[in-house]
Amino acid sequence: MTALRSLFPVFAAVVVLGSAAHAVEPGLPSRTAVWAAAARAVGAKNPDRAQRNPDYLAIRFLGPRERALLPDYDMAALDAPSFDEAMKRVGVHLPVRSHAYRTIAFDRALLDAVHAGATQVVILGAGFDSRGYRFAHQLRGVRFMEVDYPPTQEYKKRRVEEILGALPPAVSYVPMDLTRDDLLTQLAKAGYSERQRTFFLWEGVVFYLPEDAVKDTLHFVRDHAARGSRLAFNYTYARDRNVNNPDSLYARWGEPWLFGFPDDGAGPYVRREGLDVLSDTHTVQNICVAVVRD
Repeated sequence: MTALRSLFPVFAAVVVLGSAAHAVEPGLPSRTAVWAAAARAVGAKNPDRAQRNPDYLAIRFLGPRERALLPDYDMAALDAPSFDEAMKRVGVHLPVRSHAYRTIAFDRALLDAVHAGATQVVILGAGFDSRGYRFAHQLRGVRFMEVDYPPTQEYKKRRVEEILGALPPAVSYVPMDLTRDDLLTQLAKAGYSERQRTFFLWEGVVFYLPEDAVKDTLHFVRDHAARGSRLAFNYTYARDRNVNNPDSLYARWGEPWLFGFPDDGAGPYVRREGLDVLSDTHTVQNICVAVVRD
């Protein structure tokens, strides 16, 4: 069961808390997935190229079904003719600028990893991630593998077909049943090789997990990825007011934050679990990039 819980934060959170509530309604994506995509979509309107969110596909994932999941937000902002108008509508209610920073940082980490020899990209808890589609032409020859909970993934696949007309051949979809499947086995079915350098992207996931699930994922990368493979993730601190707060927005959505790193950040923690650290930044977002030791 290595690293299983780490892949599906919403489901893991419900199980850990012993709640009978369903954080994600059957046949629908999670609210936080839609919320993050909406932040990216508004950020993609920014006329400043240096600060523009490069996820130009985010808006296309947000049709009436998805927008209806956020009734407390002014989803008309997504159709605003300008960035300024969109920002007036959403104000501080969407993390537009921080998500732009995060998207840019992870895009850069992906390209850096590929330039360093990665031929596989594994997206853990893919949600509405669009990198397998946005980078399809630029990164020919690189295999993308999206790992997600089966019903969530089926929803995503239907949306991709609606948006692009067909599922891209360079993207494999790796369904994971939390109670039954083994990550390595499922990845191998999609063509994953432990001998090829891999870039693991773990975006917007860590804080939704219990600590043992975080360790499981770090250990999976340490034990089942080729030397030189990289893992990039964003995180928060244990002192964050949203962590283990039943009154937080995320908890009210049924997707509570469960874990934060100590005050010295993720770097020392990751090293103790057997990975080296290429960078651990603490600016607009906390982003750590780790590497399997050469």
